[in-house]
Amino acid sequence: MIKRIFAPFLLLLFSTVSVAQTEHVVIAAEDAWTPYANADGTGMANDLIIAAFDAVDVSVEFHVYPYARVLRYLDAGSYVAGFNVPIDSESQSKYLLGNTPLYKAYSAYYHNTRWPLAALNRDQLNGELIGVVREYGYGQHYLEMLETGKVIAAEANADLPNVKRLELGRLDGAIIFIKAANYLRRADEIPDNIQIAFLNEGTDIYLAFSREHPDGARLQKLFEKGLQIIIENGERDRILELY
Repeated sequence: MIKRIFAPFLLLLFSTVSVAQTEHVVIAAEDAWTPYANADGTGMANDLIIAAFDAVDVSVEFHVYPYARVLRYLDAGSYVAGFNVPIDSESQSKYLLGNTPLYKAYSAYYHNTRWPLAALNRDQLNGELIGVVREYGYGQHYLEMLETGKVIAAEANADLPNVKRLELGRLDGAIIFIKAANYLRRADEIPDNIQIAFLNEGTDIYLAFSREHPDGARLQKLFEKGLQIIIENGERDRILELY
């Protein structure tokens, strides 16, 4: 009789220990790139990260900040990881990105059709004043255009101020990620005369891990494992289709 009572008790005890040993990670999340990441800690990237870590039995907590502060925290090792970081030569040297992006984000040059860009594609730009979001990454081609003076960056803290400046004729164009622009248009924040002039590029976006954090390399490998699991089982595609 004692044995029959004791055995279930041991199973319950071991089950409790197993749950208690689930790892927990705190990540710096950006706050203003709807629908990729929102101020309340939700968004497409947030959902992907939760799913990937859940696949390797890791729970996730997000601390939400402006994107520029997320990068500063990663540089200092204050957080083990942060997002949404685009791949380019600068981010590759500063962070641990792994082999697999969270997703690919497509950006475009937008212009005011009342004062359209003369260029027909990104390679024809020649010194135009282009609105961008401070500390955002727009891909290697944009960096090269910036370095050679083919575009002049006019920085703002978010996309919407660039849209307003573009509407007032204070910018020649603005680079905006297409999903973000579509969201703003559905919310009646982008007028009909602000349209895509031409594509910029598709940029691989990562959960970046800090080289300065002692757990950065280990958790990056663990996350990569989880990301591969949700790619193979179709969960990543399911989440992407929601947005």
